[in-house]
Amino acid sequence: MGLEAWGLVVGVVGTIAAVVSTGIEVRGRRVRRRAPALAPPPVDGGGSYDVFVSYAESDSESARRLADRLRAEGLRTFLAEWIGPGLVESLEKEAALSSSVNGVLLFSAATMNDPAIRDEYAALLGRAHTGGRLFVPALVEDVELPPFARIRRPVDLRDPGSAQFDRSLALLVRAVRPRSDAP
Repeated sequence: MGLEAWGLVVGVVGTIAAVVSTGIEVRGRRVRRRAPALAPPPVDGGGSYDVFVSYAESDSESARRLADRLRAEGLRTFLAEWIGPGLVESLEKEAALSSSVNGVLLFSAATMNDPAIRDEYAALLGRAHTGGRLFVPALVEDVELPPFARIRRPVDLRDPGSAQFDRSLALLVRAVRPRSDAP
């Protein structure tokens, strides 16, 4: 093989290395772009929360979106999927429900078919009646609310990214934000 052939081989190898390197860099940027702005906080037990988000498993994406937005607004938010390893989910949910100032229940076709969510609904209603805590129904699908949720003004979170979603989220944030006693 002559000197010109070696030069050609080295040039081709260099070009391939540059293409592979660029591809890896671009892929790395894509992966970083998809990462959530705020990593979910581990629920480690014993904390108090501004908002307890209740949701059926099939609504976990909507719940995560809402919880991330509430956290971005500086609200301490409980989401069951953030319960840390080694903790008992039902006990952590019960403790969080007891220590949360407000409750938001996402309503979809799956909501009232889930026995655990029906229990959370009952607990949220009970706290609203006896403890002066706020219970906010949040529509994530076009469904009819059960009677005791229907008498409360719901927030409309059915169309993420829309102006209506942003308005409803702003109303929700204003309603659940802790009030300062300082003048």
